Amino acid sequence: MKDLCAAAMVLCFASAASPSFGDNPNWPQWRGPAGSGATSTVDVVTQWGPDQNVKWRIDLPEAGNSTPIVWGDRVFFTQPLSETKQRSLFCVDRKTGREIWRRGVKYDKPETSHKTNPYCSASPVTDGERVMAWFGSAGLVCWDFDGNELWRRELGTQEHMWGYGSSPILYEDLCILLFGPGNNEFMIAVDKTTGETRWKRDTLDDETERALSGPENDGNANDFTSEKERSERLRGAWNTPILVEVDGHVELVAMLPRRVSGFNPLTGERLWTCGGGAPLAYASPIESDGVVVALGGYNGASMAVRAGGRGDVTQTHRIWHKPQDTGWLGTGVADDGSIYICNAGGVLSCIDVQTGEELWKARSGGGGTWSSITQTGDGRMFLLTKSGTTTVFTPNPKKLEQIAENALDENTNASVVAAGNDILIRTDKALWCFAEQVSDSE
Repeated sequence: MKDLCAAAMVLCFASAASPSFGDNPNWPQWRGPAGSGATSTVDVVTQWGPDQNVKWRIDLPEAGNSTPIVWGDRVFFTQPLSETKQRSLFCVDRKTGREIWRRGVKYDKPETSHKTNPYCSASPVTDGERVMAWFGSAGLVCWDFDGNELWRRELGTQEHMWGYGSSPILYEDLCILLFGPGNNEFMIAVDKTTGETRWKRDTLDDETERALSGPENDGNANDFTSEKERSERLRGAWNTPILVEVDGHVELVAMLPRRVSGFNPLTGERLWTCGGGAPLAYASPIESDGVVVALGGYNGASMAVRAGGRGDVTQTHRIWHKPQDTGWLGTGVADDGSIYICNAGGVLSCIDVQTGEELWKARSGGGGTWSSITQTGDGRMFLLTKSGTTTVFTPNPKKLEQIAENALDENTNASVVAAGNDILIRTDKALWCFAEQVSDSE
């Protein structure tokens, strides 16, 4: 077991330094090893239920929207504890679900959010030695695997009526976070060992946002919001940036209000910006062979842009643009030139990356969803809905090819995690771990 964990650690250190996930059996951050929703793990269980293939189930103190991460024999997840005003990180044993430790940050000042978006909605991130979690106004905190606090950064007040949702990611020796939305919006990279700021870039850029909202970019300059409206419902970014490998270098790509931008992850320098995006950016960017697909929320604009440009690339690198699109909340997965994604109403779609054309759509089981799709190395895809039902299907650009539909009857806004042979699902009531059960006689 020790040799297996050591090998896994080496593999994941390699993945933390580049966007590719390789043969990584862990799930070290939001959206998996490369932040794409895909993992190399195969042969995970595809059928489960309250009494079927349950490895373990643990009750949770209260509802939370974040998705767990996995490293070796440990599972980490963020958890609000409202009674004691704690923003917490839990560490549990992957084999049994037994709690190993919990640590928290007390924050008793008022902080706005929506009732459907509890505090601690951001997922943690780990490199196998330390684990970092962002708690909004309560700060960015780092612990080692024994639960010892290594550093803590207070980054300022996060103010938005709907709260926050972006998760920290790792690149080389940096922990990178998209802070916001609201009146205080920025991207920051800190040294993952010390917490010291390596770079910080303001993303609340009035001049850029105004310019990229004009008619020449298929936006509407009159829709640019006032300072008061920034902290309210009309704009904001809740997505988690991704790392894209293009032309021999790595770019940090983020969806921002009305635009998608690429940055140098080591310096924070803005490399390019493409206008015409939605004011509300919930879904994380999706990359397919150097093309970034940015899907807007609440009938906002969607588009695709080729990474690797410089400056304003709206006219040169934007491949397609839909000024008004379906409301996307969860993030999809790219597979062989197609995007598989489900809208908030529970309609699963297949979209052509190069044209934006919807190739098919079908209603998923269990109703609406905020969840993102997960894909394993053998091509299976997992979509979790608000009711706790998971649709398992295989990618097919011609039709929905369903494998199974698994109901838990517990509400959730989290996403499916696939690590090794385990499937983990967080609901409002519990954290579940499913695996193929082998009888004693086998």
